[in-house]
Amino acid sequence: MTDESTQTGDAPSGGRAGGTEDREHQTDGQGSDEHTAPARRADGGATETADYATEGVSKTPLERVGDGLTDVKIEPLDVLVYGLYGLAMVFFAFPVLWVVSASVRPEGELLSFPFRLLPSEVSLTAYERVFREGMLTWLFNSTVVTVVGVGSIVVVSVPAAYAFSRFEFRGRRGLLGLVLLFQMISSVVIIVPLYSVMTSLGLIDTRAGLILLYVGIQTPFSIWLLKGYFDTIPKELDYAARIDGCNRLQTLRHVLLRPIAPGIAVVAIFNTVLTWSEFVLAYTVLGSTKELWTISIGVYEFQSQFGNDWRAIAAASVVGMIPLVVTFVALQRYFVKGLVEGSLKGE
Repeated sequence: MTDESTQTGDAPSGGRAGGTEDREHQTDGQGSDEHTAPARRADGGATETADYATEGVSKTPLERVGDGLTDVKIEPLDVLVYGLYGLAMVFFAFPVLWVVSASVRPEGELLSFPFRLLPSEVSLTAYERVFREGMLTWLFNSTVVTVVGVGSIVVVSVPAAYAFSRFEFRGRRGLLGLVLLFQMISSVVIIVPLYSVMTSLGLIDTRAGLILLYVGIQTPFSIWLLKGYFDTIPKELDYAARIDGCNRLQTLRHVLLRPIAPGIAVVAIFNTVLTWSEFVLAYTVLGSTKELWTISIGVYEFQSQFGNDWRAIAAASVVGMIPLVVTFVALQRYFVKGLVEGSLKGE
């Protein structure tokens, strides 16, 4: 009886031990399956992270870039738009390249056939003639007229645009219409009365007379352009400056000049290009005095009734373009800087 009970008592314990070992074995089996089986998403699908990681490691950077390019869908409209951009660039760049090429061509090769954009050899004789005829004097006169003229236009236009934008007074709308009317009148139409007035005032053959004409003719457009910039600035800035004790002039100088810096840059670029390249008024006022000629009059010097020296005209044009390009690049950087600072200040 004792042996049987002993055997009977040992059987359950052995069963429990065996059951524990079986459960541990099953648990180990499940753990190994978890390592080998792919992870499951909430919706029951398997993730492929490991496959993507392995695939990404096996591919070179160049192959991955190629795969990205093949995924880009090219629309026909995009092709048309970029094609038009390319044609516009060629349309505007070709005359400049031709002028540069013509300025360094040897004599007799300008109109050679077939046409070649690059000359067979470089010749600087056209530049030598241009500087011998007085190019440095023309550049100096053009610089004086442009700097003083554009500066005067900005000095007159900024306060006028500020007044039209911020002040409410009787006749304001009529004055704005009158300013716009002056802008619509071409200077060529009124060149004869302008010449008579300039002669009676003793301003013919003077830089001051030409500068006054430029200021009077180009200021209306500048006022309208700057007024639009002033209108975009909240009037709360003016009120805050007045609370701090600033008068109208101090408000304009210390508070509003920075936000309208992009507008001032645009006005300066526009008037610089127009003043530097203007010919009709410059020739009317300064044409009889060679020492006062600007660059536009100097280029005209190489045209005559017996023939035109196209190589010299091209060389003078290239020299005249350099200051404009430098000015545009400088003011463009200032324009972007003023635009960014204005947006940050507005925040």
